[in-house]
Amino acid sequence: MSVTEDLIDFSIIESHKENIQSLPNGRSAKALACNFVPLSINSKSPGLNDTRNLNDAIRREYELELNAAADSDDPLDIYDRYVKWTLNTYPSAQATPESQLRPLLERATKAFQSAQHYKNDPRYLKLWLTYIRFFSDAPRETFAYLARHNIGEGLALFYEEFAAWLEGAGRWTQADEVYKLGIEREVRPTERLARKYSEFHQRFERRVQSGDEPSSPALPTIRPALAAKVDPFALSTPRPADPQAPTSIAIGSASTSRSGRPKFAIFSDAHATPAEMKATFGGSSNGWDNIGSISDRKKENSVEARPWVGETLKAGRKPNGPPKMMVFKDED
Repeated sequence: MSVTEDLIDFSIIESHKENIQSLPNGRSAKALACNFVPLSINSKSPGLNDTRNLNDAIRREYELELNAAADSDDPLDIYDRYVKWTLNTYPSAQATPESQLRPLLERATKAFQSAQHYKNDPRYLKLWLTYIRFFSDAPRETFAYLARHNIGEGLALFYEEFAAWLEGAGRWTQADEVYKLGIEREVRPTERLARKYSEFHQRFERRVQSGDEPSSPALPTIRPALAAKVDPFALSTPRPADPQAPTSIAIGSASTSRSGRPKFAIFSDAHATPAEMKATFGGSSNGWDNIGSISDRKKENSVEARPWVGETLKAGRKPNGPPKMMVFKDED
């Protein structure tokens, strides 16, 4: 291979830089140049259809590995390589449906939630951090979920990333609390976390004081009032009806008031099984047992498809009677 073949034409990357998703560890300039090189410059480069066919073939190989993950000594390694390949192959992975990065990260993070030997594995934590960075609609709640389930509890990376997000959100006191919590737990590597905290403390001293900074703890605890209560007289005494008990109201339905106008429609997952409800709201003191996917968390915003047979469309009211405001007419 000649020296000229090793040279990278950065003008190609420069013209596509707004379509490249940045990564914490950076990207390979050579790989980016190969992804965006025009056909006229490199005649040997495959066409668009050939590239898609090649990527689909590689994706099928990863899926076959995942199907046989039960026999693997390290199934997390498959997801780790799969996600890295997706990020390198699709530089705009976050905004590209073809990359399928979001469902892949949701599968990867969900697959090892109960695996104790992966809770403090840096690879598993990085999968969660990639999901939070690109797709999470509530990063602070996701970090709290990881803390409640002891994911990354012994890794300095968790406290560094959580504190960095809190600092970016203007929650300086909470970020300081997270750093101190990691140092107190002597997470690894301790020296790096102490260095990060020292750098943060310098920025903390130079920050602009703000009176609207929240004073709540960074990792909220579950209040005892929200815990499940057991009634010792449940078998002997009939339980009174709860006026605030949820009712099975379908999507789009609403109760009517005295005036006959429909009230605000309340979403109710009528098709959810008891096991799904327990997995969603949690049956232990650690909060939710499963954070679910973004589509599951936003399903109340979508209306279930149903046939149009028998449906009627509401039309506008016809004006009846005189107009509300009299129009002046000059008869002369």
